[in-house]
Amino acid sequence: MYQWREPAENAKIFKAFIIEISTQMCAHHESEGGYGNSPHMRTIAWSILVMGISIAIVILLYVWFGWEAGSNFSNGVMKEQQTTLREQYGLPPLPEVTPKQAEIPPSMRNLQ
Repeated sequence: MYQWREPAENAKIFKAFIIEISTQMCAHHESEGGYGNSPHMRTIAWSILVMGISIAIVILLYVWFGWEAGSNFSNGVMKEQQTTLREQYGLPPLPEVTPKQAEIPPSMRNLQ
């Protein structure tokens, strides 16, 4: 039959019951501490950290070299190389190429 208990005592019994059920349902309740203790989660955390650092390095390198390594930089290097090689082999200098013409491949410039 039903036995009368004080509300505080009922709360203690209910809390003990919940703790008992939760520890029985948990597969590894001795080593609780969240996902941080799992070796798999540590591997994932290290992987994300390495990827973040790699992306930061790529962004820094792009900021450092980015504005130089465009079509203007390539055109300048090509003009310098052609001038140097033509002087070295005694060839006449080429006519100046406008920036608009520089965007068209040399083999297609005469087609217009």
